[in-house]
Amino acid sequence: MSSETASKCIIHFPPARAKVRPPSVILYGTIESFSTSNWTTHLASTLSDIPITILNPRRDDWDSSWREDVSFAPFKEQVDWEMDHAAIADIIVFYFKPGTQTPITLLELGMYAGLFSKKCIVCCPEGFYKRGNVEIVCGRFGVEFLGSLEEMEKSIKKRLVELLDVGKGSNA
Repeated sequence: MSSETASKCIIHFPPARAKVRPPSVILYGTIESFSTSNWTTHLASTLSDIPITILNPRRDDWDSSWREDVSFAPFKEQVDWEMDHAAIADIIVFYFKPGTQTPITLLELGMYAGLFSKKCIVCCPEGFYKRGNVEIVCGRFGVEFLGSLEEMEKSIKKRLVELLDVGKGSNA
């Protein structure tokens, strides 16, 4: 899927490699079955009133039979898309939903917490099976650690608005 527009925000999905308009946020975390009622869709709706780019790694055409192997082109394309876009995103968001296991998101947090700690926002509510580990990693690297989706949404919006204000000031 290339991209879709939700009010003022633009959403890009893999495998499309569109130009990313700042400020931007990439979303890592629990992937829920229904694209119309998941945390990423809700977050996009919450942020739709500000001119930003959302990078959503969710891929509706993902095929669970794909080999997770570097030699399998669609798999490698997906992982490369995610890593390339995390590097250019202004904010990297991680959501760990209680009752789910997200080993890849844990791996991604481990990678980016040290590299891009000031860009990261983590939401890990009580009940997530590795919450203690996530909290320790965030504390070690100075990553913002939040306990609810509502707190996360407010924090993301605040940072994005600050980035937009800084951008306006630099153009004056």
